[in-house]
Amino acid sequence: AVRGMFFRVNYIYDDKYILEMNGRYDGTSRFPKKDRFGFFPSGSVAWVLSKEKFMENINQSIGLDMLKFRASYGEIGDDNIGDPFDSSRRWLYMSQWAYGGKTTMDLDHTESIYTWYRQNTLGNDNVKWETVKKTNFGIDYGFLGGLITGSLDFFCDRRNDILIFGSNRSVPSYFGTTAPTINKGKVRTSGYEWELKLNKVFANGLRLWGNFNMTHAKNKVI
Repeated sequence: AVRGMFFRVNYIYDDKYILEMNGRYDGTSRFPKKDRFGFFPSGSVAWVLSKEKFMENINQSIGLDMLKFRASYGEIGDDNIGDPFDSSRRWLYMSQWAYGGKTTMDLDHTESIYTWYRQNTLGNDNVKWETVKKTNFGIDYGFLGGLITGSLDFFCDRRNDILIFGSNRSVPSYFGTTAPTINKGKVRTSGYEWELKLNKVFANGLRLWGNFNMTHAKNKVI
């Protein structure tokens, strides 16, 4: 089960200066009480440079319709580690026991008359939220009365404390059971994305348009 609350605050001054702040407070039953809830903030700022008074002559001379600079930062929490109906992934912090199975009692391999309880899943009371920290810097632009528009973004995502399920860990065969889930992985993704749009409407109503996108991203396991 997941429980969460969030808030959002927006502020715009003179259609030129834009501020947005967000926050989430989420809790999940998959983690122990001490790490069950997490706060994940985010925010962004933007400056519409083309609306500044000193830009009026420049806008006219180069056909600039809009030029906006923006930056954002945010954190996201993740508790998803596969099938939610798999009981071994339901309460990651709890050891689970199963009933069934017998053992031999002597060198003749005589089977015991007793059925035993066995530890089926080993819990980890230090397991916690997987987090992603996202940073983005971007530019939005428009020229020639809407003929050319687009954006350019540079991004960096840092994913920390990635949840690694026990069956995906390397442990000795004599360990005796599935290893517990841990927060171990780290991945960094960075790159850029460019978008260019062309939109032309002729006097007879004919409209031609086209979109061009290019993305380059690099992942690095830390």
